[in-house]
Amino acid sequence: MSAAESPLNSDAVTVVTVTYADRWESALATTVASVLADSRTHLIVVCNGASATTLREVRSLMTEHPSRVDIIVFDVNRGSAPAFEEGLAAAYRRGAPVLILDDDNPLPAAAIDRLRAVNAALVQRGAAPTALACFRSVNPVHTLLRDGVAPDRLFAELRPGAFATTDVFRARRITADAREHLVTSFAQERLVPVGNTMWGGTFLPAEVSVLGILPPPELVLYGDDNAFSARLRSAGVDIRLCLDIEIHDTVDWRASAQPAQRLIRIPRVLRTPRDQLWRVQYQSRNAAHLSALQARDSGTARAQLVVNAAVRLGLLMVAAVIARRLDVFRAILAASVDGLRGRLGESYPLPGATPAHAERPDRDESPPRLVDPAHAGERSPASARATEAVESGEWRSEGERRRS
Repeated sequence: MSAAESPLNSDAVTVVTVTYADRWESALATTVASVLADSRTHLIVVCNGASATTLREVRSLMTEHPSRVDIIVFDVNRGSAPAFEEGLAAAYRRGAPVLILDDDNPLPAAAIDRLRAVNAALVQRGAAPTALACFRSVNPVHTLLRDGVAPDRLFAELRPGAFATTDVFRARRITADAREHLVTSFAQERLVPVGNTMWGGTFLPAEVSVLGILPPPELVLYGDDNAFSARLRSAGVDIRLCLDIEIHDTVDWRASAQPAQRLIRIPRVLRTPRDQLWRVQYQSRNAAHLSALQARDSGTARAQLVVNAAVRLGLLMVAAVIARRLDVFRAILAASVDGLRGRLGESYPLPGATPAHAERPDRDESPPRLVDPAHAGERSPASARATEAVESGEWRSEGERRRS
């Protein structure tokens, strides 16, 4: 009997993480050690174009914990969306709640117990199935929500007619504090409803994981967590941020994400090195694509999308002229057009596009390869319905109705 077919105890949790390149020492080692310290967990590691060192270390974990660790191997980096699609598909087959962690998210000792307690309290009061997001200080939106800023003042990308996060038609209004206090068997927790959740720190209770919701792999990376969130919402799943259950990041990317403090501020994206242009291309393309999807069913929203796109791209072009980085702007513009026209897939070369490791087992097999079990990538009927909703653009209007 394979690990995926073995009976599960009632406290079992499947943890999914994705790694790439050579991140064992800098991130993954600490994360997997924290996960395996809890005897209730089963760990699935997706090695996405990982180095020989990382593969060797993860395989040694399988030897040390033969019934608790599975590995999925992509010989080359295919992006986060295909990686999480395979990892989640394998996790769902285990029939247990799922916790998603980035490879640099060590698991706090009490996090699983507190997340389970929050879910139990929500179920007891008759709430809809709910995905729970853990607080992450690297996300400035999380900090604003913890400070009491209402969700409808944030998540601009969820408004029909917005282009990425730009919406010149946004209504300026004062909204009520959306934070709620929930008394659980473990603690008193503060929650706030959100539209999107990041990959790392997302907990899918059994009533959510059974739906089999997967991200769209054609997004490759960036925005795939937003699309996954949209599919959850389309399947009737609420998303709440647990403000007091924090997942820490051992690699803090805030310094690179925050704009430099200057008298004339040039968008940081225009200072992207040429060898990193693939990042802004995927970000721009996928943001434009999701914006087009949510505006599809409304003539007014489509007109607003045109205006918002012109404003955002026009201002960026002016900044690019000042910064003498028209090459970066042209890359962003072309990628945005790709997104608006629905040209997805692996359009721009990813790092690790050639195998990053010497070990290449099963050379003749098509990646990904799961060490143990079969049926990779199966979708439940609920997942298929959610997929259809995203492709038709229905998830955006549904999300707006449920938030209003």
